[in-house]
Amino acid sequence: MILLKIIIQQEDNPLRGIGGILLKFFLSIVGIIFIGGLPVLLSGIGHRELRLQAYWQSIKEIVSALFHPGDLTYVIIGGQRERDLFPYLWEPITYSLLVLFSAFLLASSLSILLTILTMLFSQKNRDRIKFIFYLFESVPDVLVILLSQLFVLSLYKQTGILFFEIASVGNERAFLLPVFVLAILPTVQLFRISILSFETEERKDYVTLARSIGLGKLVILTFHILRNAVISVFFQSKKTIWFMLSNLFVLELIFNISGITRFLMSTLQPKMFTIAVLSIFIPLFVFYTVGVIVLSKKANKGEEI
Repeated sequence: MILLKIIIQQEDNPLRGIGGILLKFFLSIVGIIFIGGLPVLLSGIGHRELRLQAYWQSIKEIVSALFHPGDLTYVIIGGQRERDLFPYLWEPITYSLLVLFSAFLLASSLSILLTILTMLFSQKNRDRIKFIFYLFESVPDVLVILLSQLFVLSLYKQTGILFFEIASVGNERAFLLPVFVLAILPTVQLFRISILSFETEERKDYVTLARSIGLGKLVILTFHILRNAVISVFFQSKKTIWFMLSNLFVLELIFNISGITRFLMSTLQPKMFTIAVLSIFIPLFVFYTVGVIVLSKKANKGEEI
């Protein structure tokens, strides 16, 4: 998963920028392929040997599988019957990505809203609010998931209404509660990042100028500081995405969600593992690449009064 952390930087020259993006994408794919075959290479480490020939053969099988995905079959750990990989894999991929991006969008929106509200307070009260959020960031993610399920069950016991599905059973899928739970700790993380960005922007000259011409605090925050701060928050949100990915497996396990991370744990075949990792990497790569291009065009426009 380390290769998923590649940061895309858009260069001034559009052609060089596109070329750089394509090169990074290609190198990332190659890196993921080589990592996918590592279990084969290291399988003989107990006998103090690296199985280079078997590793190279595994790499060739992975490359062949990428060009002929429709021919792939897989067997889950402990299973006996082979299954076609596609179209089966599309469902867990889309479901996991939908949960992930929905939670990220919710966390981003809530963190920005909370930041703007916090910035309206005095510095003393801001510090108190930030301290509370910093404490909450240390809460274990598993505890958050379990408490959320207990809370929904408690509401159901009191009202007789099940507001959210607390687990996926058969055709009934849990969606809203997993999205909400997955967004809780990332909201705290993004709040910490965004409040620092807002406070940095607040000390700049264009904010002083805006105040001198009589613009209100809320107007300055939403129409000027926000434009610049959100760019910094977006670039730093990559760490939050990796945090959410690590929590996604726990979430899918507890909520009984048949997602892509559970599929990763259900098969040790290098071909299947590589394809599953690529199914996560490619959407994230596209998301951040497009985000960099769009936000780079808007950089510093918040300083216009």
